[in-house]
Amino acid sequence: MMFRQFFAMLTGCFLFAALFAAQADVVLEPEKDNDFYKQHRAQCVYLGRSFCVNSADGSVDVKKAPDSKDRKYLLGNGKIVYIECSCLYNGKYWGLAENTRGGWIRLDQMLVLYDYVAFEEDHFDELYIYDGDYAGIKAARSAVAWPWPGADTPLWTIENLNTESFSVSCAYKDEQGREWGFVTYLYGSRNIWICLSDPLSHDIPAFNPAPGPSVWVSETAHVDIGGAGRTENQSLALPIILVAALAAGTVVLIKVFWKPKKAEQGGGSDG
Repeated sequence: MMFRQFFAMLTGCFLFAALFAAQADVVLEPEKDNDFYKQHRAQCVYLGRSFCVNSADGSVDVKKAPDSKDRKYLLGNGKIVYIECSCLYNGKYWGLAENTRGGWIRLDQMLVLYDYVAFEEDHFDELYIYDGDYAGIKAARSAVAWPWPGADTPLWTIENLNTESFSVSCAYKDEQGREWGFVTYLYGSRNIWICLSDPLSHDIPAFNPAPGPSVWVSETAHVDIGGAGRTENQSLALPIILVAALAAGTVVLIKVFWKPKKAEQGGGSDG
């Protein structure tokens, strides 16, 4: 029993370390046909979030590179773009947009839309390890994908699920007792939530509708590519700290919970 408890807590350490890393935009590398990105790939940080243009000038310049003097074209206020990664150039954050033909946009002229990242930030203390048997998913063999629990509308329906390989990285229970699971990747769908209690329902009430777009604030160390900013080694500080903390936590758990039986002394008993 003590070993099971230890194993569960160790698994929890890995889960929440992974969630924190994802929340902090730890580097993933999108493949982009963009010369600036290829040249500075090590200094770019994965973002994977949607933004809307919100400039005092009514539009933003889309550039081939942050250091380019010429713009490729303009995007007007209200335009939604998906930003794959960010970089820091001369003190300003720039984002590489997926749907603007490989162009870079100043992120201080945009607002970030509410999404799975924002939901995790708002409800991080309520997330937990799922220990169920996926009974609803196994029975339905299909599931409705949601951007987050309680969202205004679902995304799409995923059919013909391979229930043998289906799993969630963490779970959440809403006030009505419905259990939700977060899936990082499933048949081309990334970072989605599925209602494990009612996987085929499209009609779950929007108990957590999206608020308006907000100012994006980076929680990840960036290297200032264009100036005397941080060194590349400093940009690795967060992942290194996470790994060190996880290792230290594991040692503590082992000391607390792992107590092997002493070898029995032959023969009689004391006293």
